[in-house]
Amino acid sequence: VSLWRESDRTLIAGDAFITTAQESAYAVATQAPELHGPPMYLTIDWPAARASVRALAALAPERVITGHGRPLKGPEMRRALDALAEDCDRVAVPETGRFVEHPLGAADGSAYRAPR
Repeated sequence: VSLWRESDRTLIAGDAFITTAQESAYAVATQAPELHGPPMYLTIDWPAARASVRALAALAPERVITGHGRPLKGPEMRRALDALAEDCDRVAVPETGRFVEHPLGAADGSAYRAPR
């Protein structure tokens, strides 16, 4: 879930994208602000994740608050978000993984099936 407030162009992005690399213990500990795609360990539908990043970037937020990491704002954040949206597959999607080739979805019930 993401929330948008037009009046000051604030986006609460949830985990659609994050501002610290959750896959790195060092990045989590230092909380160095940098834009990343959604957490790799939690994303079950990469095509939907890509679409979310692109839709949220299109809002051109002034500030973003994410589920992981520090809030970011300003032109540098917008450039990073635009770059993430443009190149999401290369910079955010893992090369391998259970959900890379076979995303799960609620509509067809596959999100609820047991791992094989």
